[in-house]
Amino acid sequence: MKITKVTILYVHSIKTDASQSGQRPILLRIDTDKGIYGIGEVGMAYGTGGHAAVGMLRDYAEMIIGMDPMNTEAIWEKFLKTTFWGQGGGTVIFGGMSGIDIALWDIKGKALGVPVYQLLGGKCRSGMRTYASQIQLAWAPVRNICKKPEDFAREAMVAVNQGYDAVKADVLQFDENGVSGGYWLEGPLRPEVVRVGEARIRAIREAVGPDVDIIVENHAHTDTVAGVQFAKAIEKYNIMFYEELNSPLNSMLSTFAKNHINIPIAAGERIYTRWGFRPFLEARSLDVIQPDLGICGGITEIKKICDMAHVYDVTVQVHVAGTAVACAAALNVEAAIPNFCIHEHHQKALMPEYIQLCTQNYQPVNGMMPVPELPGIGQDLTAAAYQNSDLIVVE
Repeated sequence: MKITKVTILYVHSIKTDASQSGQRPILLRIDTDKGIYGIGEVGMAYGTGGHAAVGMLRDYAEMIIGMDPMNTEAIWEKFLKTTFWGQGGGTVIFGGMSGIDIALWDIKGKALGVPVYQLLGGKCRSGMRTYASQIQLAWAPVRNICKKPEDFAREAMVAVNQGYDAVKADVLQFDENGVSGGYWLEGPLRPEVVRVGEARIRAIREAVGPDVDIIVENHAHTDTVAGVQFAKAIEKYNIMFYEELNSPLNSMLSTFAKNHINIPIAAGERIYTRWGFRPFLEARSLDVIQPDLGICGGITEIKKICDMAHVYDVTVQVHVAGTAVACAAALNVEAAIPNFCIHEHHQKALMPEYIQLCTQNYQPVNGMMPVPELPGIGQDLTAAAYQNSDLIVVE
């Protein structure tokens, strides 16, 4: 079997809310001479850099035409070692590698007639405990930014009433007027900021009761001083874990934070490959790692990252903030690893603009996500995905 064509889909802007210019998922399809094809995704739809990721895919696509798609390890190593910049790494490099790698594993599973989780060792579980992610945006198909504590409590209860027993919120992302980035979050925090953030957490806890887990999102908006300060203020609310407390660029900062707070720490969506996770694991400065399949190195690499984390008793929650392609791939990985923690179900997964891109709409039932049982990653793109994208074809 040989790779004959790579089609890159740069999805037209999806405007998630009035404060954003829009997000553009980066999807791809790899065709072979046997009629089998696979799909993948680069996790760079948001933030700055999507055009660079599309360009990276185009360059990598030219390298794999004519290669055997079953040789995932050899192709991964080719990208790393023969491109010069591969060994320098970074989001764009590893994002391109990741998207292609996911598509290759999709082909591998389809060619063998099994779900990808079977190729990773089989099932460790029949379903994945799931949390409602980013409830500050409203837990609904249309976003409505939470401002008051009662807004956060209301959206948490919407999720709980749907069967979730864990929710996640960034309570410092928006100020009391709903302005993103309205609070200065570096250095010692102003008393007002701590008061507002704590009130929002308290409202969630009082609404959901003691048996629902609360995850605090932070998006690395705080520096270490501010992150530790806020963590101390909310420790009493029994937080499941505190995500991206500070920048992942200096692993020593994570160690400092862990030594000063009594909340488990999670991070990883901006950490790539086993080399990137190594200093955090060796220092045991993260309790939960969150590699994103669309930028950490794909399925080939995430299995190695998860196995390495297992050595240090660190559990894994795959970061999922993309389309249902990313979700399907994540579910396959999470089903197969022994050190799974919980699955992230992002608010985007409720939005029709995202749902229409894929044939399978994986949604939790009573707070549990299913294991995909279709061959490959268990997902495909719809006609709408092709119609609503800029298409780049490499043959």
